[in-house]
Amino acid sequence: MPRIRNLFGLTVAELARSLEPFGARPFTARQVASHLYARGVRSFDQMTDLPTSLRATLERSFTIGLPLPSRAFASTDGTTRYVLSLPGGGSVEAVFIPARARSTLCISSQVGCGLGCAFCMTGTLGLRRNLAAGEIAGQVGLLMDLHDLPINKFNIVLMGMGEPLQNFGALAGAMRLLCEQGTGFGISPNHITVSTAGLAPQIERLAGEDIVPRLAVSLNATTDRVRSRIMPVNRAWPIRRLMQACRMFVREAGRRLTLEYVMLGNLNDSPLDAARLARLAASIPARVNLIPFNAAEGLPFQPSPPERVRSFRERLLAGSVHVSVRRSRGADARAACGQLAFGEAGGSVSCG
Repeated sequence: MPRIRNLFGLTVAELARSLEPFGARPFTARQVASHLYARGVRSFDQMTDLPTSLRATLERSFTIGLPLPSRAFASTDGTTRYVLSLPGGGSVEAVFIPARARSTLCISSQVGCGLGCAFCMTGTLGLRRNLAAGEIAGQVGLLMDLHDLPINKFNIVLMGMGEPLQNFGALAGAMRLLCEQGTGFGISPNHITVSTAGLAPQIERLAGEDIVPRLAVSLNATTDRVRSRIMPVNRAWPIRRLMQACRMFVREAGRRLTLEYVMLGNLNDSPLDAARLARLAASIPARVNLIPFNAAEGLPFQPSPPERVRSFRERLLAGSVHVSVRRSRGADARAACGQLAFGEAGGSVSCG
């Protein structure tokens, strides 16, 4: 019998339906889920608590398909950008960012992105397709395998390609795969951050989910005029509506929220912008993460000078805002924030 389905990414209920025609007992689906997600098993032969005959049947009938690395680009700072071939076709990018205390996995939710943020290279690709839940969670599984990462000893940020909240069903499914104990990876939602360009209704929907990650909202401007210019999503959900959704999320989910703010020279980095941003952050309340702009060919912006970033930060601190400045990682491998667009870079290594 040909391989008819990829089991990786299926829920326990879906596994039960897929395995039932092969004589699997009701509890077998939970055993298989535990192997696939909690134990990181990548072949049916290793599922030794299953009957030998069933393992042989599964081997003939199914596959365990995770994204596979086709190219890797290594930065001088240790960051690695991977171009991954997807089980469902096409490619996406994921980034491994090492750190002494806790490494970070930057994961994608879509191939490309359809929101068209003017400062982001991924937006130049357009939206090619949504990822399935297993393709999102599979990036985590792959990077765990490649870098020998134990559960809950790393952070996950859905800040790669795509707008996660535009692929809400797959995001929710991936969260279950990643966070459920026993039949999932068992990762704490405290170690997962979802970044959104500001889809207000979906932010409110996320607050009502059973498993709620931390949330980062890409704000990047303090007036609707500027934000609509650089982020077309603002025309649908302007800043006032977005702040309403953010307050609802913090109140209902009880989760920390971060406002991300890419610093664009002479566009959003004035003292008046700092004052407005301080008021917006206080109204939620939220912490602020200032992100130095990573310049890329074809994008019509320049980064704010370091001294202006420092001054901007000091003004926020004076307004009692909890603020940090993100350290750019992997820029020489085109792995930094806003650079994911399948670009070539120095430091390419084979993944064959």
